[in-house]
Order: sequence, then structure tokens, then C-alpha cells
Amino acid sequence: MFVLNRLATIFFFVLSMTFLVSALPTVVANAKDLTVRNDASDLSTLVVALQADVDVCVNTIAGLTASADISAQIEILVGKINTCAAAILALGTNINVDASAQADIAVKVGAIITAIVQLGLSLSAKLDILIVLGLFAKVDVCLQLLLTNLGVCVSGIVTLVAKAVANIGVGVFANVHLGLCAQVLGLISL
Repeated sequence: MFVLNRLATIFFFVLSMTFLVSALPTVVANAKDLTVRNDASDLSTLVVALQADVDVCVNTIAGLTASADISAQIEILVGKINTCAAAILALGTNINVDASAQADIAVKVGAIITAIVQLGLSLSAKLDILIVLGLFAKVDVCLQLLLTNLGVCVSGIVTLVAKAVANIGVGVFANVHLGLCAQVLGLISL
């Protein structure tokens, strides 16, 4: 009797595994229904989320006075920008984005850079220049990564971002120590 129970248990276990395996989704070789599409909406969603995160961080940092608190918030800001840059790169290279979506994304990235530059100017007035230099060296590197990854994903978007931030001026980028960002935008050359 025990043998029969064991055989029945093994049989039902194998049967349940076959049901489980047959229920798994399969990929048909020529199916185009479930292909991943790298469209502008994914990129736009990432940039809009980054802009909201940067605005929150910038507003928080603007209200702080202690350099340790400011440094911690800058680290959070750098982490958010790096995360977005990695997600943008994960979208792929040369994704198809129409001109209006490119312009919209470029304006949003320009607004992000403008907010960070304005933050740098206000922090330069509050803190010692060496502290600001140390903090904005990290921000400069992550903005360079963001712009480079945007350029990899969407051809020609860095030029549009440069036009969006052209009113800032090269001198202001130098004052807040964002030389790498200015170099990627083509505002300066080394």
C-alpha cells in the first residue's frame, strides 16, 4: 500500500511539473508581438522622473546650512543621476526618437543642468570654495555620464541640450566647476 502511495505521489508530482512547464510563456521565432520597443516614452519617463528628483534634492539642499547635511544630500543627488544614467544606457543605442520628443527631453535635461548650476552658485556664496569644489566634482562626473549616455541612446540630443543651456554661459560653468559637463556639451574644449 505504501508503495502505491509513493508511486501515485511521484506520478502527481511529475504531472504537476509538466503542467507548470507547459504554462510557461514561450518565444516564437518570428513573433513580433512581444518584442521590446525602445521608444521615446521610456526615455521621457526616465528624464521626467530625474527632473522631479533633482528638483526635490535642489530644494532640500537650498534650505540646508550645515556642510555635512549638504554633502549627504549631494550624495543622494549624485546617486539619483547615476541611476538614471544607467537606466538610459540600458535602453540601448540609437533609439528612434522623433524631433519633438528629442526637443522635449533636451529641454528637461537643460532644466536639470540649470537647476544644478543655480544650486552651485548659491552654495558658492554659502560655503567655502574647497567644499563646493569637492561636492561639485562628483556632480560634474555624474552629469558627464548622463549626457554621454543620452548621446549614445539618441543621436544629436547633446547638441539640443547645449542649445537649451546656452544662456547659462561658459563662465558660470567654470564658476561652479562643471568643466566636464561643459566639455560634453561642446561649450569648452580641452
